Order: sequence, then C-alpha cells, then structure tokens
Amino acid sequence: MNRKQRRAINKQAGKESSKELSDKVLQFQNLPDMCLTCETPFDKKDKKMVKTWNVVVRDESTVRLYCPDCWKMAHKLINDFKKDRGNVSK
Repeated sequence: MNRKQRRAINKQAGKESSKELSDKVLQFQNLPDMCLTCETPFDKKDKKMVKTWNVVVRDESTVRLYCPDCWKMAHKLINDFKKDRGNVSK
C-alpha cells in the first residue's frame, strides 16, 4: 500500500467518525427531561446525574432515560425472572 492509498483511507475514516459523532450529538437533543418510569426530573447540567443515569438508544429516533433506582429495579426484575424461569424448567 503506497502513501497515497494510506492517506485516502485515513481521510475516509475521519469522515466516517465525524459523521458518527454528529449523529450521536443529534441524539443527545432527543434526550428526555425525566425518567421514563418514575418521571423524576433530569438535569443535563448536573454532573452527578449525567454520570449515574442510564440512556438506552434503540434506534435513531428512540432515546430512553432511566434513573439509577429504576435501572436497579429493572435489573432485579430481570434477574428474578431468569431465576424463576430456570427453576421451572428443572
């Protein structure tokens, strides 16, 4: 691979990563203002909230936000369901 080819590949990779970043920034604008389940308000400027809350993106238009309490409760329900399902099948 010569220098011209390497530069073309690097240029294309830069364009793709730039587009990917801009898509993610646009999705941030779709972020809800409250938890989906308990409707606790979410402050985008609060660093603690930003670091502890969970965001789920299913597709480009669906962005869901969950507070830490609801997130833990959901995982507990999933784990309990898996345990119960495992006990039933045996």
